[in-house]
Amino acid sequence: MAAERPTDRDASPAASHTASLADERVDHRFKALPPDAQGLTVGALAAERRNLFTGGFTTPVLALSAESVAHNLDLLETYAERHGLAFAPHGKTSMSPQLFAGQLERGAWGITAAVPHQARVYRAYGIGRIFLANELVDAVALRWLAGEMAADPSFRFVCYVDSVRGVELMDEALGAAGATRPVDVVVELGAGEGARTGARTEADC
Repeated sequence: MAAERPTDRDASPAASHTASLADERVDHRFKALPPDAQGLTVGALAAERRNLFTGGFTTPVLALSAESVAHNLDLLETYAERHGLAFAPHGKTSMSPQLFAGQLERGAWGITAAVPHQARVYRAYGIGRIFLANELVDAVALRWLAGEMAADPSFRFVCYVDSVRGVELMDEALGAAGATRPVDVVVELGAGEGARTGARTEADC
């Protein structure tokens, strides 16, 4: 997309929603963290600055370089600015609210999701703009979306469509849900006859 680049780089609504993560208590849900850290808050464990190799972590454990992450965030911001892009990085791999906040603070238009559940997680952490890289015809998910858009006039949601029938199904579900705002869509074009997704013919568009 090449429009609507955010102008306020200093305050990301997502950032204020991530602070509470440091208060989470470490338990069996936290992969690879030291068993003897059970009951500590995430913030308290992080403050101990334990050695990755001698601090009791179990393997496999994923470690990120803070310097490399910051470098990549800065590089992406520079690239998007240089080319006038409204960039929505995909969040499905990391599902990390802290990373989302960093991307938004550096000018990302929003965050991309693959499925509705991911969009629900994004909303829980204050993401105000979501691009769903999929067609959304699930009536239950559309009812949730209608509620989110009604409750928050500033919330922006965009998704793919690849057929007229898909738009009709969306319209029916949103109408039944009492949607008060339209949902913006982008027509996904299939790349050739064997394309996995996207509209294949002009009639589909």
